[in-house]
Amino acid sequence: MKRIAFVLIVFLVAGSLSFVKAGDNRPRIAIIEFPVDATGLWSGFRPHKREISAALVDLFTTALVEKGNFRVFERSRLQDIMKEQNLGLSGNISPNTAVQIGKLLGVQYLMTGRITRFAYKGKSFDAFFKVGFKFKNKKLQGRLDIRLIRTDTGEIVYVDKASNEKKFMNLRIATIGGGTDYDETMVNEIFEPIVEQMAQKMSSKVADLKITPAAMTKSEGKIIKVSGSKVFINLGSRNGVNAGDNYTIYRKGEALIDPDSGEELGASETKLGTLKVVSVQEKYSICTVVSGNGLKTGDIVK
Repeated sequence: MKRIAFVLIVFLVAGSLSFVKAGDNRPRIAIIEFPVDATGLWSGFRPHKREISAALVDLFTTALVEKGNFRVFERSRLQDIMKEQNLGLSGNISPNTAVQIGKLLGVQYLMTGRITRFAYKGKSFDAFFKVGFKFKNKKLQGRLDIRLIRTDTGEIVYVDKASNEKKFMNLRIATIGGGTDYDETMVNEIFEPIVEQMAQKMSSKVADLKITPAAMTKSEGKIIKVSGSKVFINLGSRNGVNAGDNYTIYRKGEALIDPDSGEELGASETKLGTLKVVSVQEKYSICTVVSGNGLKTGDIVK
């Protein structure tokens, strides 16, 4: 099982979801930033909120890929696309933002949450040589809340929360240049059991929650190039396109203008034919013509 998970993760890191073969009906999910509640965070960890959040995303990515019930959008690709689109992602997702991200990435679900506690129980500690701290018989505690959001409606369809703690007899934390020397193993020791438990529960709820790819609405796009029998469209794997998908082609007609207000109300559209997707890249797809002729750049596909 671990070997299979490793191979899947390698593929995810190599690109996006485009390696998934047609007919794979597992829902697509993107795991976004886990905000850290500063009030529940030990002061020594506060400069490392981004590292803690990133570690949680990585733990969930690995756990959900291992469970096999979701197709997980890889974190580095998510960051690249969001940067490219000049969009920021945080745990405070509005319904409109969820729908926008869903169409952009081609995912049915967003998973996020909040780290509400990551701290030591009690306030006493000993300084050693003025370069660090030593905790004696202290407990490191962590708590995490998660949410699963449908991208077609922005609705929160699943929530969970869990906590964990570990007792340390003598835990030494060094400081460098006035800041705490962050150690990711502390995150893993506290949150990995939580993540494993949550991923197992969420994966087992897929059928109960009726989480299906059918919830995703196809994006509208355009023809970018016609080359012989090949038609290139500006929709790809990040828009949820799979090989074998069919699209209808329309040509936009004359704009419809309200004679009183001058407002453009839309435009007429003429159906030209249909396309079948034969190859999918991240940002575009290659199609063949099923029916119709005279197609050209700018024609609408939906």
